[in-house]
Amino acid sequence: MSVSVVLPVRDGELFLREALESVLRQTYSDFEVVVVDDGSTDRTADILSGFRDDRVRVLRQEAAGLVVALQRGVAEARAAFVARMDADDVSEPERLARQVELLELRPRAGMVATWVAVIDESGRELRREVLPPEHEDLARRLLLRNPFQHGSVLLRRDALEAAGGYRGDYGANEDYDLWRRLARSWELACVPEVLYRYRVHAGAVTQTDPERVARRERLRSELWREYDARAYDVRRTIARARTAEPLVRRGLEADQRALAREALRRGRPVLAVKALTASLALSSSAAHLRG
Repeated sequence: MSVSVVLPVRDGELFLREALESVLRQTYSDFEVVVVDDGSTDRTADILSGFRDDRVRVLRQEAAGLVVALQRGVAEARAAFVARMDADDVSEPERLARQVELLELRPRAGMVATWVAVIDESGRELRREVLPPEHEDLARRLLLRNPFQHGSVLLRRDALEAAGGYRGDYGANEDYDLWRRLARSWELACVPEVLYRYRVHAGAVTQTDPERVARRERLRSELWREYDARAYDVRRTIARARTAEPLVRRGLEADQRALAREALRRGRPVLAVKALTASLALSSSAAHLRG
């Protein structure tokens, strides 16, 4: 098979069936699903046992945490591409097909994400999260935040292994850490379509855990120290943003303003000037269009 979908789960009875069914409905047919049940104590095991599909393999272990579950799932995966899937989200039917297609077209891309619809417990769409398609813009956005929904990505296995796989060095920021390491040697990419539905609900892992935030900021500071301002091509950045889809353009404009402020705060004047130049150019052209 070409794709192994790694789905870790702990106590996921509320949405697991819908998540797994969404993977099994993919139009892309050459895949397996590696489910790692990380010590569930609810009805997760019963739900999984109800799936009679040769494409699904279930691995069970004592509760060891997400990173260990991911490491085991990747180790058991058989395919050249490794996709992620979370147990409370939904993949659109064309997701894998479109992501595989992009990686086959771009051999230097190590990872491809998608646009995401954020949904509530009942599946109602709350908002959309869009990404620029180009590596330069995606890599620079890492300086500001983790821009990718973890469950939405498809990874080239060679790139994943070369980057060192999932690590626990930054706690629950294992995905952010992986993107940072991938971006050193591989391109980041995105399919500009909503192909993944990310669910927010009361049982989800909190995003405001103090330890997680502290480790994330340590990682982000390291990213800033590593970033070479020469990689920021102002003219190309402006040209890409001007021709981008409106939602993407607004995001790129906001990125330049945020980068300028953060670069000044961190004592990076060259990067600050570049980002400010791009921000002013894009603001000026946007005002002209409105006028």
